[in-house]
Formats: sequence, C-alpha cells, structure tokens
Amino acid sequence: MIERKSTPKRALRIVLLAVCVLILLVAASFAPTLFVKTGGMKELKGRYITVYYEKEEAVARDVFALADGQSERIAKALGFEGPQDIRMYIYDRQSTFQTRKYGLIALLLNLNWYIGDNRGRDVLLTSPAESGTAHGYEEIKQAAIHEMVHAYNSILSKRMPLWINEGLALYLTNGDPPRNLYSTSNVPSLAQTHTASPLEFANMGGYHFAHTYIEYLDQTFGWEAVLTLAKTKDPQAAFGMDETRLYEGWIDFLKENYSAGM
Repeated sequence: MIERKSTPKRALRIVLLAVCVLILLVAASFAPTLFVKTGGMKELKGRYITVYYEKEEAVARDVFALADGQSERIAKALGFEGPQDIRMYIYDRQSTFQTRKYGLIALLLNLNWYIGDNRGRDVLLTSPAESGTAHGYEEIKQAAIHEMVHAYNSILSKRMPLWINEGLALYLTNGDPPRNLYSTSNVPSLAQTHTASPLEFANMGGYHFAHTYIEYLDQTFGWEAVLTLAKTKDPQAAFGMDETRLYEGWIDFLKENYSAGM
C-alpha cells in the first residue's frame, strides 16, 4: 500500500474549500435579509404609510388604522411637510420578522422580546396576533408607531445616536417612565448615553431614561431645538451649550420630576 503524502498545494486546496463552504453558509444565513417582502403579501395604502401583510388581515387592518391615524402627526412633529414613503411589513410569525432583519442566525438567539425594528424607511413588525412573544397584542400594536418614528428618524439623520433615536421614538409614542424613576434606578452616566449597543441601552434602563432626556430638552429649550439636535447631532448648535452641561441639567430635571413621592 502506497501512503499518500500531504503536499502544501493539497493543504491549501483543503483550506480554500473550507473557506468557500464557510462563505456560502454565511451568505445563506443572511439571504432572508435581502427581501423584506414575503411572497403573497397584500397591501393597505394610506396617505403617509403603506402596510404589507401576510394572512392575518384583520390584525393588519387594526395596525394600519392606528399607523395611518398617527402618521401625519409624527411626520409633522419631525419636521416633514408631506408623506415620506414609509412602508410597514407585518409578518405572521416572529421568526419570519427576525430573519428578515438579521438572517437565520436570529433563530439561534431566543429573542422572544424582539418584535419590531426598522431598515431605513421600512418598518418590520411581528403580527400582534403572534403567540409566544414577550409582549401582548396592544404592546406590539403600539410598537408599530414606535418603529415608524425610527423610520422617519433615518431620513432626518443617517447615523442618529441611539440615545436620541430611541428617546424621540419613546417621547412621541409609547414611552411611559415611572414617576419614581430617579429614586429607584441607577441613572446612566454621560458616557453610557453614547452607547451604540441596543443590549447595553436596554440594560441601563435606556427605554425609560431616554424618554425623560427628550422631555427635558423639549420643556427647557423647545421642540425646534430638539429637531436641530436630531438633524445635526450638535448640542452646541441646538442649545448653545455642550453635552456635559445638558447632562447636568437633565439630572436636575430628573430629581425634580421623577423622584419618589411626586
């Protein structure tokens, strides 16, 4: 029996083959993200928003009624004079939604709380009728409006900081910070408000605190100044002061408005 000797060329071919297989697997994993629209989706068209849905028509019409009714208010609040071609895709299964955003890898992460997101002007949403999520029907329906703000924000600024992006969406839609927030929670540091990580944002209480930050800016400086910040990401241009002074003012606002016994 003749023993075959491994050669550098043969080893290289094996490595290249393995790399090619890996690339193909990664590409296949992300293939669902290429098309947000699934086959057979039907359309509900309003003046400011178009909703696409799969089979849950009654639920889709319920979400559409809310989204269509709120679209003009949100658009005008964010400085838009007319429709901006916002599209919403409602998926009957949470798994379909998640793979349209992050690919097949999302199925391995057990993100039962993750029911809505946006990709630019496109809003992606799990149907409120889907069971097994961490949210109820009304919560998911309201999330549609929250994500619609993110879609408009993507037009205002391509790289809007997460703190401001979420703060605006919460303040304009479904934010509901507890009145004792300051006295019962650890306030994020100035450095933490710069995070780009959704997980860190959630863990530091961002979904409560970011709302109050926009509330403070609006009540102190006015809504036009808030929009200037959203568009320019420049606190000095928007408010005439740096973010350290703004942060200190926000802390005082929290002490006055979000302490126990208020």
